[in-house]
Amino acid sequence: MKHVFCAMALCTLASCAPARYKPLFPPLVYYTAQEEKQAADELRAHPDLHELPIMMRDYGNERREIQ
Repeated sequence: MKHVFCAMALCTLASCAPARYKPLFPPLVYYTAQEEKQAADELRAHPDLHELPIMMRDYGNERREIQ
């Protein structure tokens, strides 16, 4: 009986402890439609940028998969 009481007491105390966890992913940053349009316009304004648009598209795909 003593073991049952101790087990119940430990469960009660453990349930009061705050749960601590670390998120697996950093929080997503959301952009307004105006910010997205401005970024797209800036990318189109520089035809010498070849890799950056590909990287941005990949980043967008990753964001959609995380959500």
